[in-house]
Amino acid sequence: MPRDPREHLQLRAAPRAEELRDHHGRTGPIMRIVVLGAGVIGVTTAWYLAEAGHQVTVIEKNTSAGHGTSYANAAQISPALSSPWAFPGLIGKAASWIFANHAPLVVSRMPDFAMSQFLWRMWRASSLDQYIAAKRNMVRLAEYSRDYTDALREEIAIEYWGRQKGLVVTFRDTAQAEGYKRDLAVLDELGVPHRSLKRDELLTLEPNIDPASSGIIGGVLLETDQSGDCFQFTQALAKACAARGVSFLYGRAAERLVIERDKVVGVVAEAETIEADAVIVALGIWSKRLLEPHGINVPIYPVKGYSLTVRADSDAIGPISTITDESMKVGLTNLKSRIRVGGTAELAGYDFSRPEKRYAGLIASLKGLFPRVPDAAIASAERWSGLRPVTPDGPPRIGRCRYPNLYLNSGHGTLGWTMACGSGKALADQISGKRSDVDLTPFAPH
Repeated sequence: MPRDPREHLQLRAAPRAEELRDHHGRTGPIMRIVVLGAGVIGVTTAWYLAEAGHQVTVIEKNTSAGHGTSYANAAQISPALSSPWAFPGLIGKAASWIFANHAPLVVSRMPDFAMSQFLWRMWRASSLDQYIAAKRNMVRLAEYSRDYTDALREEIAIEYWGRQKGLVVTFRDTAQAEGYKRDLAVLDELGVPHRSLKRDELLTLEPNIDPASSGIIGGVLLETDQSGDCFQFTQALAKACAARGVSFLYGRAAERLVIERDKVVGVVAEAETIEADAVIVALGIWSKRLLEPHGINVPIYPVKGYSLTVRADSDAIGPISTITDESMKVGLTNLKSRIRVGGTAELAGYDFSRPEKRYAGLIASLKGLFPRVPDAAIASAERWSGLRPVTPDGPPRIGRCRYPNLYLNSGHGTLGWTMACGSGKALADQISGKRSDVDLTPFAPH
């Protein structure tokens, strides 16, 4: 259970202490730690640092937690689905999507140097051996994260419309089913439970799928994957962090790091310097811009995703749990009185616009699978887009970078919600000098 709330700790005036005792009775050096960013990655990191007994301040440019890419993603906690975007046959697949009606990958502007470099590095990372190694590491971290999400849900009362019913991957032809066996082999190696579904079995699990319009021939049930509203989770956990003594400085953008004697000593935000013994950069796509002036090149590129949040009774006419439409690379998730539909990967730089044509593929997937969802509900659905922080080889970057007290926790792509608790816990352990149950070496910033 959470500790009693401690006194509000203002980092810039926090006293130095020789040691701390966390709520498990362990002792170690206390630190004043600044976390930059209050998305799901930043807030979960703050939670585990506070749990370890550190004095934590979170700096966030928005007026509350969970905005940006955490706001309206596909709502899937999907360890078994964790994979690099750099996969064997990437070039041929991308070429075929150019002529697709609802392409899952869109390049909507002429590539500049940054985009070209990202695509080149992605192609270099798309060999079979690299894909399997990256997927193996990503699934391990995601499974670890899912377990900590479960533990956190048991420890504190936190409502985020979560369900633990597994994730169904749907196939519309045998080629998709055959191609997916490569991913299932990695899951077998790691002991991740899954089972193949014939068409009738799939329709038993998801009875609202229309047998005729969907064209579904079968699929796979990823049995331990979950779902939930990432924004609700992040907001609720931020409140729990505050009750545990974490200080949130909202409405302030981190402008630059203050470096003295090869060490970070603070962060400048809105013309004020916030002193720190350690700083964690969890700014998603903005991590790169903050760190570049200090000679730290973070291999992250913004890949825009889109979502619809449709007000409808999902149990009655939509998904029962969460579904991945493998043909269109779209996720459809039950959020009780809402259906979340997310997908598309658009390379458009730092463009936040929301052209209506980008939602056509999401709508086509939704209507193909669940034609009883009213057109009026789709027309009035909340349109959203976010810039996912994607690395060219797949794994996020987590750990110490360049300076001994500067850490990065970013680059999770579509898997920030999936990997949040595990990334935050493992990094908090590293900073506190504790041995983690997951090896962060494959995720170390280069």
